[in-house]
Amino acid sequence: MNTLVEFWKKCKISSVCPYFHPEDELELFKKNGALVFQDKVKSYKDYTACPEFLYFESSKFHLPLVPVPYGGNLKKADIIILLLNPGLSCIDYYGELECAAYRQALEYNLRQDFSKTEFPFIWLNPDFCWQSGFIWWERKLRGILKTIATEKHDGSYLKALHDLSCRIAMIELIPYHSAKFNDHRLIDRLPSTQQAIKYVRDVLLPDAESGKKLIIVARQNKGWKIEKSSSQIIIYKDSEVRNASLSPQSRGGQAILSEYGLL
Repeated sequence: MNTLVEFWKKCKISSVCPYFHPEDELELFKKNGALVFQDKVKSYKDYTACPEFLYFESSKFHLPLVPVPYGGNLKKADIIILLLNPGLSCIDYYGELECAAYRQALEYNLRQDFSKTEFPFIWLNPDFCWQSGFIWWERKLRGILKTIATEKHDGSYLKALHDLSCRIAMIELIPYHSAKFNDHRLIDRLPSTQQAIKYVRDVLLPDAESGKKLIIVARQNKGWKIEKSSSQIIIYKDSEVRNASLSPQSRGGQAILSEYGLL
């Protein structure tokens, strides 16, 4: 049983926002709510009327948005990217509040129910090519996808998107959207973060050490607390962390191509 997924089943996202894991409540609201933006935004028009609209200088966590502790099929994916936290754009609000299919895909992802999609990693699903998550991931993986398309799928980029969507997953250290992230003390305090670290340590690292999975620590390894690197555990450092590159020239990109037998 995936304890991380079971943990997140306690998060109620069918009710009115704000959305957060109940065990995180004490830390999130400790400073009289100063850490969070929690207006009961019910439509994109509501968001555009808020003082926070297009204000990307804040490190507040946006709780009207569904938390994203992970993405992709954690059970089946053999390529795992470890990151810090979901970013923020106005498209996130538009997608969740105005596109029912995308909002539903986020719910299915949180529950790890992929019975209704061919793209388990929803940010490689071309149906959502307008969404900021797709734009970010497709750009970051474009070189890898082109290689997979050319070498495995007769040049079909769509088939490459589907192929990689079934093999890649990501886990965020902090599950809540924010334009910036400043309060690193939360990494040691948020129960949801500790649950993610525990899952990586107890489940994913043994699989990587046995050669079953590839782990790429693209951001905040100090928080993930992974000490030993190997051919199956790639830990980014210095400028690698700033760029979090997954191009074919990066260490992470080369490791992904190696998993595909394309190096």
